[in-house]
Amino acid sequence: MTTINFEALFSASPNPYVLVDLSLTIIGMNDAYLRATMRQREELIGRNMFDAFPSDPDSPSHRQLRGSFDKVIREKSADYIPLIEYAIPLPDNQGFEERFWSATHTPLFNEAGEIAFILQHTVDVTELHRLRNLAKSTVLSSGPSALIETDMFRRAQAVQQANDVLNAEQQRLRGLFQQAPGFMAALSGPDHVFTMANTAYLQLIGRENIVGKPVREALPEVVEQGFIGLLDRVYHNGQPFVGRSIRILLEQGDEDVQDERFLDFVYQPIFDPNGHVSGIFVQGHDVTEQKRTEQALRESEERFRAIADSIDQMIWATQPDGFHDYYNQRWYEYTGVPDGSTDGEAWNGMFHPDDQERAWSVWRKCLETGAPYHIEYRLRHRSGAYRWVLGRAQPVRDEEGRIKRWFGTCTDIHDFKQAQDALRESRERALRTEEETSRLASVLAERVTELDAANEEIQRFAYIVSHDLRAPLVNIMGFTSELEGAQAEIERLYRNIRQSDPGLLSPEARAAIEADLPEAIGFIRSSTAKMDKLIGAILKLSREGRRVLAPEPISMAQMFDAQRRSVAHQLLERGTELVVEPVPDLTSDRLAIEQIFGNLIDNAIKYLHPSRSGRIVVRGRDLGSSVVYEVEDNGRGIDPKDFERIFDLFRRSGVQDQPGEGIGLAHVRALVRRLGGTISVSSRPEEGSIFTVALPSHISMSSEAA
Repeated sequence: MTTINFEALFSASPNPYVLVDLSLTIIGMNDAYLRATMRQREELIGRNMFDAFPSDPDSPSHRQLRGSFDKVIREKSADYIPLIEYAIPLPDNQGFEERFWSATHTPLFNEAGEIAFILQHTVDVTELHRLRNLAKSTVLSSGPSALIETDMFRRAQAVQQANDVLNAEQQRLRGLFQQAPGFMAALSGPDHVFTMANTAYLQLIGRENIVGKPVREALPEVVEQGFIGLLDRVYHNGQPFVGRSIRILLEQGDEDVQDERFLDFVYQPIFDPNGHVSGIFVQGHDVTEQKRTEQALRESEERFRAIADSIDQMIWATQPDGFHDYYNQRWYEYTGVPDGSTDGEAWNGMFHPDDQERAWSVWRKCLETGAPYHIEYRLRHRSGAYRWVLGRAQPVRDEEGRIKRWFGTCTDIHDFKQAQDALRESRERALRTEEETSRLASVLAERVTELDAANEEIQRFAYIVSHDLRAPLVNIMGFTSELEGAQAEIERLYRNIRQSDPGLLSPEARAAIEADLPEAIGFIRSSTAKMDKLIGAILKLSREGRRVLAPEPISMAQMFDAQRRSVAHQLLERGTELVVEPVPDLTSDRLAIEQIFGNLIDNAIKYLHPSRSGRIVVRGRDLGSSVVYEVEDNGRGIDPKDFERIFDLFRRSGVQDQPGEGIGLAHVRALVRRLGGTISVSSRPEEGSIFTVALPSHISMSSEAA
C-alpha cells in the first residue's frame, strides 16, 4: 500500500488540502484546511468526509460533491468544482455557517498504477461570492474591478450550471446503466480495471466490490479461459470483438463449484480525445437457457432422425401449410437427389409427369380438410427409372386440434404393382398355368403381408418418436440424486435421535427410514438405469439400420463355423453342442447375415432347457431364386400366442430370467426384411423352437425397401 507523509508535504502550504482514500475516509489534512473548516485534526482523522461534514443527501451540494469524487474514481482523472455551497458546522455545536468553495479533486496512484487516494484542494470563496452579490445591488457594481469580479462569477456560474446539467444527465445515464436488462461493465487501462459494472453484470459473476480491481484479480477463473487475451487484443488493435454463445465457467462461492454459462457479448474499445484506446466497454446477454429449449431441441431432433433413418421406409414431414422441410436418409438414398433439393414444393417434380397433377390435387385437398393422405404414384428412382410408390401421411395436432405437422411415408410397391400387372395379363391372355397363377397370388399375398407389417412398424416407431424418450428419464435421475442426498441427511438425523432419545421414533418411522425409503430409491435407480440402457440399445439399432448394404458372395458353411468358434466357451459352459448341417451359399450383405444368425444362435444358447443337455442344429436348402435356413434348438420353447410379439421391440416371451432388452429379434426381422426376406418361428413349450429365415439367393435393387 502506498503511504504518504501528508503533513510533511502540505503543512507549509497556505492553501487548504485534505487527503481521503477511495472509501472517502479522511487520512490527513494540513493546518490551512483546519483553519478554513474551524475543526481540530482529531475530529476529522478516520471519519468519512460526509460524516465529518454532514449534509442532506438529496441537496444539490451533497450530490455535486459526491459526483465529483465518483467521477475521479471512475475516470482516474482530476475533477474541478468551480463553485459549491457547503455549510460547515461551527465549534461547540453552535450551528452551521454558510460557506462557498471552489474545489479540485486529484487522484493519487500507487506503484501498480491504481488509485490509492484523492487529494482535495479547496479555496474558500465565500467573501468573494458575497462581494459579488453586494456589487449587484449597490454602487459598487460599477468600475473595472467589479466588472472583472462579476464576469469571473458569471463564468463560474456558467461552468457550474453546465456541470449541474452534465451531472444530472450522468446520474440519469448511470440509472439506465444499472437497470439495463443486459450485463454491462467498463474497463480502464491496459490492466482492464473495472470502473463500472451494472447489477446484471454483478449477478452474472456472483460477486460484489469489483470496481477498482483488474479483471485478472476480480475474475481469476477467466484467465485460463482466454478472456484476458481477447481483452488485450481489443485494447491493442482497437477493433471490437463480438462473441456468440461463448462458453464461460464462473466460480460460485465455493472455488470447487463452477457455473457453466453461455454469453452473447461485445468488447467495444473506448477511445480518448487523442484516438488512443483508453478502456473497453463490455455489453452482452446471458443466453444459457436459450442455449440449453436449443440443445434439448437438437437432441430431440437427433433422436428422431436416428430412428427415422433406421426405418426401411422413406420418411418425410411438412409444416402445417404443406411445406416440405424434412426427409430421412432413405429418401435421398432412394432418389439419389442432393440434400435439401426437394424441400418446399420441389417434391412434386420427383413424380412421373402423368402423376404430378393428381398427386398435387390429392395433397391440397388433405391440407384443406385434414384428412389422411393416401395415394399411389410413380417416383423417380436414383437409377433414372420411375418406380411405383405408396404415399401415406397423417396430421399431428395440438391440444386444441390444430395441425402442427404432417408426417408421411413412401413405400416402394413397384414389385407389387408389377405382380398385379402380371396377374392381370395372365388372366387376360389365359396363357399361364394354374400353378403359375397360384405362385403369383402367393407372391402378392406375401408382399401385402410385408407391407402391412412394415406399416405397423412405422406406427410403433411414430409412437416412440412422439414421446420424448430421454427428457423425463433425465429429470427422474436428477430427482433421484436429490432424494439420495436427502436420504443421507434423514439417516444422519435418525441416528442422532436414536442415540439421544429413541422414544421419539415410532415403529412406522423406523420402518420407513431403515427399509421403505432405501428400497424405493433403489427401485427408482434400477428402473431408470434399465430405461437408459433400452434407449441406448434403440440408438444403436438405428445407427446399424442406416448402413448401406454391400452384397458379396458368402460361404455360409464358413460363416457358421466362425460363429461356432465365437460361442465355443458358452457352449462348453452350458454343455451344449452346435451342429451345422449342409447349407447353401448366397450373395448378400455379410454383416447383416452375420448379425441375423449370430442373434438367433445366441438366443438358442440363452434359452436352453435347464433339465437337459442343449442341442442346436443349423440346416438349409436351396430353392433356386431363394434359400431357406433353419436354426433349431431343444430349449424351453415359445408359446404360440407369442410367435409374433417376440419380433416386436421390447417384447419378450416366457420367464424373464435372462438379461436382455427385447430388441434382438426385432433387429433380426428388420435386417431380414431389408435383405428382401422373411423370418418365422414354430415351437412347442418345453420341447424347443425352429426359426426359419428365407432370403433371396442374390440380393437385388428391387429387394431393397425404400
